Order: sequence, then C-alpha cells, then structure tokens
Amino acid sequence: MGFDVYKDNYIDVKRRGGRIRLITEITKDNMHYCKELMKIVDELRHLDGLIGGIAVSELEYMATTTLQGGQLLTQVFYSNATEVVKQGQYIFNTFWNKAVPARQRIKEIDEGLKREFIETIQDPNDAQRLIFGTIRSASEEIQVIFSTSKTPYRYEHEAILLNLLKEKMLISKSNNEIKIRIIIPETNSLNKEKLQKLLLIKDKKRGQKSSAISIKYLSRVHLGNNKLTTLIVDNEFAITVELKDSNELTNQAIGLTTYSNSEATVLSYASIFETLWTHAELDEQAAGLKK
Repeated sequence: MGFDVYKDNYIDVKRRGGRIRLITEITKDNMHYCKELMKIVDELRHLDGLIGGIAVSELEYMATTTLQGGQLLTQVFYSNATEVVKQGQYIFNTFWNKAVPARQRIKEIDEGLKREFIETIQDPNDAQRLIFGTIRSASEEIQVIFSTSKTPYRYEHEAILLNLLKEKMLISKSNNEIKIRIIIPETNSLNKEKLQKLLLIKDKKRGQKSSAISIKYLSRVHLGNNKLTTLIVDNEFAITVELKDSNELTNQAIGLTTYSNSEATVLSYASIFETLWTHAELDEQAAGLKK
C-alpha cells in the first residue's frame, strides 16, 4: 500500500470489473495498511506465517520469495502456461480456505481475543502426536470418554493414551495435582480388573500401588451408538477421534480426528461428560442397592 504502482493497479482492476481476493498475515504492525487495502479489494483474509507471495488470474501466474517491507519486487517467476496457472489457482484456493476473514483477525488484535479454531486431521500419526502434546500440556483436568470397552486395551498396547495418562498423573503428583477421569462402556469383571491393573501407580511414600485415575463404567443405554473417543483438557481443548473396532493396530484404528479450542464446542463436550459421569454414579448407586 506504500507504492502507488500497486495500489493504482488494484483500483484499475476493479474499474475494469475484476474481482480481487487477497491473503496476507495481518499483524499489529501492518494492520493500518490492511484496513486501507480492505477499502479497495473485494475480500481480504489473514493466514498465519505466510511467506513469499503469489498472484494468479484466469490466464497468468506470478510468484516471488523475496518480499521485503518498503521495497518493490526485484525477482519474480512468471508464467502463462495453462497447467502452471491451474496449479497456482489450486494453491491460492487451498490457502484461502484455511485463512480467516480480515475483520475477524483485526478484532482479535484490537480486543486481545483468543483465536478460536476447529481443525480436522486425517493422518493418524498427526492425530497421535496431537493427543500426546495436548495431554502433556494439561495443568488442571483431563476427561476421556472411550467409544468402546476395547479401546483402552488397544491404546495401552500401543502406549498411546493410558500410559501417557499414568505418566501425566505421576508428574502431577510431584507438582500440582491433576484430575483425570475416564468414562468407559460397561464391560465384564475380568476386563475391569485388567484395566484397574493397567492404571495402578506406585506411591513412593507409602511403597504401594494405587489408582489415582477415576473410572466410571456406563451402560450403552446412556452412551447410545457412540463411535467417538473424546478427550477434554482443562476445559480449553477438545479432541474427538473416530475409532475403527475392526483394526488392532492403533495407527490403523484411528479415523478422522477433530481438534478445537472453540469455547462453545469445548464446553458442550465438557457438559456431555459431566452428564454421563452423573449417570454412571447413579448406576453405581442403583447396583449397590440391589446388592
């Protein structure tokens, strides 16, 4: 926006009936220019960490890796080859779909708001790394709803979730106590016994093992046909994982994963967890009365 040669050509495109969509990284430092740009282009969006630049139309493509503030472009790659243009359009549209509206980003900067997101992850390895990182970042509470009673054993065998929860609990015992609660579909007494053994944590002070992770078993009446394992951390992050019961290996068992810090989404999952936990407690009380 500091050079008339760019600004005037944007205006000329608009005068000729063209439509301009533009993506950049909006920061406190360049927000003034972005607001000016929004008066000219049809739509401006923000994308974190954007490097270099491309420009693509119906017939031409241009790219540069040498963008520097306050300087005109000195090196560009240009092509009007059909396949290159199509590739450029695909790249731009991929970025466009990931970018957020400029007004939303400017509001976040002005008001110091938290960036909310909902991401979809298809790669099982990425999903596993995300689960690891999110659990390790927990400082107050971790809540888990397993989709089937088989899931915990699959995770234990692959050292993905239960061992990590035990590790987190051991670390928290040395520092600030963390609360971990798990809901699992009702299963037989043998499976319950196995799970309890898996979750035993050695108390160094007392020299004995105990389970510091709370577990509730819930009947399918309350869980319904649930196919998702849900992880809620500190009421700030929620991860849902589709699990395929037919596969034994964890990386094959993990399906589509969603990850969000949206307050409405996270609190909805937290509310579902609390409702199911209450149902499980009532089921326990009812079973105790029958005995």
